[in-house]
Amino acid sequence: MFLWAATGAGVLVAAMAFSFVSGYSEVELFPGERYFLLATAVVTVVVSGLQGIVAVVMIVLDHRENGVPGSGPALSLGLAIILVFSAGAGAVAEDVVRSPQPAAEHLTTEVEHPDLEIPAFVEDIDRTLDLPDGSVIGLQAVASGVLLKLDDGVMVVDPVTGNELWRYRLPGSVTRSVITPDMGSIVMEAYMPSRDDDPSPDTARVTLDVGTGRILHRTKDRQGLLKSEASPDSHDADAAEPLDGESVVVRNEEDVPLEVYGASSGALLWSLADSSECTLDESASNIVVDREVTGDHVFVQMSCFEGSGDSRRRVPQVFAFASVTGELMWTHEIPADGYLGGEVTASTDGSLLYVLVAYREDQGDRSPRRYSTIDAATGEEVASGDWGDFRLSGEPGEGELWKSVLGNGALLGSDQALTLTDAYGSPEHTLELPPTDGHRRIVTTDEVLYSVEWPESGERSVDLMVYPWDGSTPHTIEDVLDRPLAEDEGAGIRVVPGAVVVYSVESNLVTSAVTVR
Repeated sequence: MFLWAATGAGVLVAAMAFSFVSGYSEVELFPGERYFLLATAVVTVVVSGLQGIVAVVMIVLDHRENGVPGSGPALSLGLAIILVFSAGAGAVAEDVVRSPQPAAEHLTTEVEHPDLEIPAFVEDIDRTLDLPDGSVIGLQAVASGVLLKLDDGVMVVDPVTGNELWRYRLPGSVTRSVITPDMGSIVMEAYMPSRDDDPSPDTARVTLDVGTGRILHRTKDRQGLLKSEASPDSHDADAAEPLDGESVVVRNEEDVPLEVYGASSGALLWSLADSSECTLDESASNIVVDREVTGDHVFVQMSCFEGSGDSRRRVPQVFAFASVTGELMWTHEIPADGYLGGEVTASTDGSLLYVLVAYREDQGDRSPRRYSTIDAATGEEVASGDWGDFRLSGEPGEGELWKSVLGNGALLGSDQALTLTDAYGSPEHTLELPPTDGHRRIVTTDEVLYSVEWPESGERSVDLMVYPWDGSTPHTIEDVLDRPLAEDEGAGIRVVPGAVVVYSVESNLVTSAVTVR
C-alpha cells in the first residue's frame, strides 16, 4: 500500500514540476534574451520521476515474486489509473497555483535620485549605454535622466554614470507608457496576450515614481487608455474612483470630441460635447483641431459656431480647461476669415501657450501663419505676430519640432534656415545649417541646437553637430557612435537631463546609444 501511495505522490509532484517548467519557458523565453529555469524545479522533475519509476518497478517485482493469481490485468489497470490521475491532478494543480500572468520584474532604488539639469553645452563622448538586447523601442527624457521604453516595460538610466536606476518589466506583455507633464512619474499600461481560458485579459496599469521606481498606484481593468486604436471600457471608466493629484490622458473619439481620463485610475473625469461655450462644427473633419496637456490645464483649439440662421458663423476658439475637473478657465477667440486650422503648444514650464493659426490669404504659394502667445493662467494675450512658413522641411517628423524646444521659445524654419523665438514668440536667433546630401535629425534647447547627420551610402558614420544659438563657433563630434551604421540603421538624438543621447535605430528598435557631455 505504501508503494502505491509513493507512486501516486511521485507522479503528481513530477507532473506539477514539469508543468511549471513548461509554463515558465513558454512565457519568459524571448529571442535575443536568456532566462535560466529554476534549478530546483528541474531537480524536482527528475527526482520525482525517478521515485515514481522505482515505485512502479518494486510493485511489479513484488507481485511477480509472490505470484498473486490474476493480478496482472488488475495491476496494470491500477497503475495506469494512478499514473494518469496523478499526472492530470498535478498539471491542474500547478495551473491553478501558478498565476496566468508572470510576476513583474521590479527593481527599485532605495535613495531617490536627484533631478539632473539640461546640459548647456556638450564637448565629447562620455559613455556607451548598456541596453537590454532587442527590447528598447524608444527613449525619452525624465527628471532623473533617460527613460528606456521597453517592449515589456520601462527602465530609467542615469546618463552621467550609465547606471541603471530602476526597472519595471512584465515579461510576456506589450506595454505603452506616458510621462506626466512634470516628468516626475510614469504611467504604464501592460497588455497580456489572450489565452484559451482568458480571451480578453485585463489591462494592468501601473504608476511609477521617476526618482525611485516605487509603485505609486496599481490597478487592473478592461481599458486601454494609451492604445489609440482601442476605446476605453465605459463601465470600468465610470466605476473607477479618481485619485488625488493624478495626471490625465486626453482622447478623441468619433462620437465625443474630447474625453479626459485619470491616467492612473482610468476614471472618466469629464468629457466635452455640445455646450453653451461651443456649438460644435460637426461638418469639420476634426472638431478638435489640436490640443495640449500641462500639469494644470487641457488646452484645446476647436471650431465652433455662433448665432443661428443667416447670421450663423464659424468661430475658431482656444479653450483652457482645468485638467482634472474640466472647469472652463478662459477662452480665446481666433479671427475666422480664411481660417484653415491651427496648432497649440505650451512652453516647457507650462506658463505660456503658443497658438498658431493658418489662413487662406494669398502670399504667393504659401499660407501665412499668425501666432498668439497667451498667459496660460489668465488667457491674456501677451504677444502676437506673423511666423510666415514656420514648418521645417526634409526629414519626416521635423514639422513637429516647433513644439519640442527644451526651454523658452519655439523653433521655426525652412530648409537650412532655422529660427528660435524668445519666450513670447518673437524671432530672436537664426542659424544657417550647411546642406547635407544624407540624413539629418535635429533637437534643440533654448541655448544650443544639436544635429546628427549621416550619409545615404558608403561609410555611414554619424556626426554630431553642436550649434550655439548665440552665434559662437559650432562644434563637431565625428563618428559619435564609434562605428558605421548598418545598411538598415538610422540615427536619432535626444536631449535629456544630464546629457545628450545619440542612438541608432533599426526596425523601430534602438540598437545602441551613447551619451555626450
